[in-house]
Amino acid sequence: MSGREDVDPARTPEPTPEPTGAHDRPAGGPLGRAHRALVRILPPSGPQRSLLGSVFAVTVGGGMLLGSSTLYLTRVIGMSAVEVGFGLTAGAALGLAAGPLVGHVADRRGPREVHIITMLCGAVATAGFVFVRSFWALALVSLLTALVGAAGSASRAPLIRAVAGDRTTWFLSYQRAVSNVGVMLGILIATIGIQVDTGPVYVAMILAGAATFLVAGAVLTRLAHVVPLPVQEAHRRWVALTDRPYLAITLINGAMSVHLAIPSFALPLWIVDSTSVPRWAITAVILVNGVLIVGFQVRLSRGVVDPRSAGLRMRWAGGALLLAAALIGLTALLPTWTAAFVLLLGVVVYTFGELWHAAASFELAFGLALPHAQGQYAGIFGLGAGAANAVGPALLAALCLDQGLPGWLALGALLLGLGLVTPFVVRWAQHSRLDAAARVPAPAEAEK
Repeated sequence: MSGREDVDPARTPEPTPEPTGAHDRPAGGPLGRAHRALVRILPPSGPQRSLLGSVFAVTVGGGMLLGSSTLYLTRVIGMSAVEVGFGLTAGAALGLAAGPLVGHVADRRGPREVHIITMLCGAVATAGFVFVRSFWALALVSLLTALVGAAGSASRAPLIRAVAGDRTTWFLSYQRAVSNVGVMLGILIATIGIQVDTGPVYVAMILAGAATFLVAGAVLTRLAHVVPLPVQEAHRRWVALTDRPYLAITLINGAMSVHLAIPSFALPLWIVDSTSVPRWAITAVILVNGVLIVGFQVRLSRGVVDPRSAGLRMRWAGGALLLAAALIGLTALLPTWTAAFVLLLGVVVYTFGELWHAAASFELAFGLALPHAQGQYAGIFGLGAGAANAVGPALLAALCLDQGLPGWLALGALLLGLGLVTPFVVRWAQHSRLDAAARVPAPAEAEK
């Protein structure tokens, strides 16, 4: 492709930073220090940086669409908030099914080309919000965008394995930090447009969000074709669907992921309805959560180098989430400024639990997957997280917002229990891999 050699994931070496020549080193002073800091922050130039560039472009567009698309549908088109909510939810739930199928195609046809096609489809699907005039049209556009989201995650997974080598957890942690920066930048751009609050501006932001998919697709053309890994005869076509230990890990991670609705859904409502904390604290806690993710996600992923260490890190996450839930629930019983301090402490503890969970889930998703079916496995793993996104708000509303401190403690206990059981399931998965490998005949035996 474009004169580049194909990339064989099986022979991809561990990436190392490229040396910087003397002509690349600016003189001292503020510019020189800024350049050196930027070099330390950025990944090595080449495939890794290109793939992260495409992710950054899409997440900026996602941040722009978070508020603008909903306001466009309610304030300009005239749909009710209930119609918009149900339309988005219905489409998103059905769209999860695309992940395993597209991931399988990416495994067998090459993830680069499949991922580029997915980005082009994302541009068309996102632009479809401009033409929505009814509930069913919204449900269709939401379905298409959800299909693109699930397909994008699944088709990106084999690319990540190819360009990151055995540093997938580090790369995914870096990707999550980059994604948060992109979303916050997109939200900032959307906030400026929302202040204008006119139909043409909302349309422009939606189309700009769609254009970020085109930018991502263009950046992906810089990557070389990734050669699909050979499939062993002993493995079925839909091997991920029959991998019971991996399915168990997917269920555990999915159930654990319900906590991700705490900052975006539960905390704002909890602060307003159940505490005496000022409303500006909503913005403060969301900002603290986002800044900590950007600053510490890569750092806290260090040491997560295999499924065993990931299972132990899930225990850390469960403990932190239990403590955070208790602190948040306690704020309903405290006076204003004491509650504000405890809330801030709870959000910091929660974020560390979130970061440990993220690092562990990255390693489990990749470390327990068969390399030749990475896209298929990623699609299955995404089903668990997607289900949590759909169920999380309703569960937190019924458990925490309605029941108060006992409900928060029950949620924390559930998350701790999931974290504690994870290492046992990881050992089961690793033993099943060893047993399966022992049953596969050696090449010499297979030829007899």
